[in-house]
Amino acid sequence: MLALLLSACSPLPSGWIVPVTAEFGPGVRARATAVRLADGRLLSASHVLDDAGIAEGFCRLGRPGVPPRLTALTLADGRPAARLRAGEAEMDSRDCELAYRGGADLALLVAQGAPPQGAAPCATDTTPGQRVIVATRARTATARMGGEVLEADPRFGRYAVLPMRLEPGESGGGVFDAATRCLAGIVSQRALDDPQAAWIVPASVIRAFLAGG
Repeated sequence: MLALLLSACSPLPSGWIVPVTAEFGPGVRARATAVRLADGRLLSASHVLDDAGIAEGFCRLGRPGVPPRLTALTLADGRPAARLRAGEAEMDSRDCELAYRGGADLALLVAQGAPPQGAAPCATDTTPGQRVIVATRARTATARMGGEVLEADPRFGRYAVLPMRLEPGESGGGVFDAATRCLAGIVSQRALDDPQAAWIVPASVIRAFLAGG
């Protein structure tokens, strides 16, 4: 297995990684991470803001009710944020898994007073063995990328594989090329067949998503 390395590189610029809290009603909250983009907007993982866990739970129980919907987004400094746009989600009723068309598990956010500086997507996708910086609300570390995985349904695209265990709250974190600091991916989810790996939305999907608005 490709080894995870402790962070030994120079840190990312201050303010690039932003903790986010999503609220879905009284006492119902979820934590995520967002990456500040070069234009000051924020990019995160849509499944946290869609409350995928609760939605999938309703599906498995066969309940016709509607899960709680997002009511508020708050940054770590207390500023409110708003969701501008998100990837198109679809629930697969066969296995009750929420999936995103084209693999775009992405949400574009905006907050007042955000500085117009941050990361820009890489021009190319990662390759196996490429050294990257993984930055979330919980930690910053370096690792080497694995290959890629295709969703069973081709409508839902592909993901890059990061051989690193990630925990709740780290979704939406950034994966940056270690040499150039360009944004190589956004943390999406744990790999379904390997708890020690994660799926990453690759740079090409990020660029296409941002080009749409």
